[in-house]
Amino acid sequence: MSVNVEGGKGRGKSMGVDLNLVPFIDFLSCLIAFLMMTAVMSEIHSLAVEQNISPPNPDEPPPETPPTPPLTVHVRADGLWIARKAEEGTNIPKLGEDYDWEKLEELMNTDHTTFPLDDLVVINTDDGVHFEHMAKVLDMSRKVGYPKTLLAGGPPSATPDGVPAAGAAPPSGG
Repeated sequence: MSVNVEGGKGRGKSMGVDLNLVPFIDFLSCLIAFLMMTAVMSEIHSLAVEQNISPPNPDEPPPETPPTPPLTVHVRADGLWIARKAEEGTNIPKLGEDYDWEKLEELMNTDHTTFPLDDLVVINTDDGVHFEHMAKVLDMSRKVGYPKTLLAGGPPSATPDGVPAAGAAPPSGG
């Protein structure tokens, strides 16, 4: 497929040019297919994560009983840590090169049985922990029955409150 472009109606030679449009059409069809695939892939690889809870309304009276802190799972390089309060945390050391996923699932199931109305889990990871480990904890929390997830960050080996996990070395630096 080509287009003939006529020109040169003046005093000289006629300038007839044939433009081949096949490569241009091939390029556009590949570009459209690529854009459609990337749009689908970006939808598949997204994580549904909610923002932190907004500050309380000053006009409302505070609740009579304080709310239960959310379940926190900390993925560290040397193992896992799980608790609702920093002082009551449970360390789960690594089994060789891999994490003890069965023990973590057992503790999450126990917590969900104890607090069946709570639907939030906080996942905290140290720097250098692979994304796959965080994603496995996220999948496990959904499987156990926690539909909401907060991803937290902080100094190495610390809970979201900044308190070092039980048995972990405090963060270095001043």
